[in-house]
Amino acid sequence: MNFFELFGLPIGFQVDASKLRVAFMDIQRASHPDKFTQESPEVQEEALERSAIANKGFTLLNNKELVLPYVLEIMGCIEPDEKYNLSADFLMEMMELNEGWMDADTPEQKQQVLSQINTLQNDILSPIKAYLEHVEVNSIPEKAMLQIKEYYYKKKYLDRILAEFHH
Repeated sequence: MNFFELFGLPIGFQVDASKLRVAFMDIQRASHPDKFTQESPEVQEEALERSAIANKGFTLLNNKELVLPYVLEIMGCIEPDEKYNLSADFLMEMMELNEGWMDADTPEQKQQVLSQINTLQNDILSPIKAYLEHVEVNSIPEKAMLQIKEYYYKKKYLDRILAEFHH
């Protein structure tokens, strides 16, 4: 069972936060350890485990950065710790941005590189943005899911570069 099923939500890149919270609270009330103090240790352990799983799922589904790869994994588009090969053109562009950042001597030059990254982020998001706003992924064509996968890995790469720039 995945976390969407656990909370009775459709599998999608957008999570209804209010429905998630209601379902989470229902699970927590039903499995709260205080309700099982008179039960066997096994039953108490099961309740504690249900509560822990609900906490983990609630945390993941409340984090927009984690929902995208989680949905792609559920849908069989990515494997955990997959080594995805980005195109040579994209990697060359990343190398040029890195060099531009290292060569930037002024705040204006650094801002120009950041602007280029921002433009690139918008360019990779644009073709799949409407799909990411779908409530359910079942209606998204396979070709679009592969585009979303590509977007995810490119975004991950860009996020890593930005993190390095800000250190």
